[in-house]
Amino acid sequence: MPGTIYVLLTGLLCFIYITIVYLPVVFFLPERKSVLLARKAIGIVGKGLVASGAFKIRVTWKKEEEFQALDPKEGIIFVSNHQSNLDIPIVYTALKGNFGFVAKKEMRRWPFYGIWMRKMKCVFLDRRNPREGLKDIKRAVEVVKEGYPMLIFPEGERSHDGGILPFKKGSFKLALDTRGIVVPVTIRGTFAVQKRGEWHIHRGKDVDVIIDEPIHVNRLDTEEMKTLDKRVREIIIRNFEAEGESLV
Repeated sequence: MPGTIYVLLTGLLCFIYITIVYLPVVFFLPERKSVLLARKAIGIVGKGLVASGAFKIRVTWKKEEEFQALDPKEGIIFVSNHQSNLDIPIVYTALKGNFGFVAKKEMRRWPFYGIWMRKMKCVFLDRRNPREGLKDIKRAVEVVKEGYPMLIFPEGERSHDGGILPFKKGSFKLALDTRGIVVPVTIRGTFAVQKRGEWHIHRGKDVDVIIDEPIHVNRLDTEEMKTLDKRVREIIIRNFEAEGESLV
């Protein structure tokens, strides 16, 4: 438990620091600079959580040069499995920030954090109201087309047992409507760091983040677009089960 308190306290102090130092600046910058600074600032919190948790992050790139050459203006969507509350700071650290994410609408009301998320151009999704949820996805499409990469968790929730849940097909409407670039991201090991429903954080765990080859949606034919969700899920499962070692 002392380790958990240490990690949470570090995250809180980092968050207070960026709110005092960066948030006033974010409000007065032009939009693009404001968004990029907000995403960079949140990355400081992510790095603080990772460092205090002593997590050993191993990043594997399938096509790093191709990824680095991507133009955000083409529309980049990171698609990842969801294991733990620590997934976002860990992926943020692995990818060195610069992405927003699709979150449940309740997070909009979180004190200060909701403000940061809006400044990062995160999108709040109403899962209970299909009509409003569709509007939220359209908003996410606009954000991605403006050149702001976005992260989505198509499972819609964290894993209960460390496995990979079915993907919600509607989650891929963002990728299909954007006609952008999908980057499959696989996270292994964060379920062992903090399981769903538990507060305890296990420090010093190994975590793998595998960034697979980008998929250019505008190069797919109609049938390939229809099965994009299955293709990406198969990629993530293959990477999750690779190397014969379970980190769950």
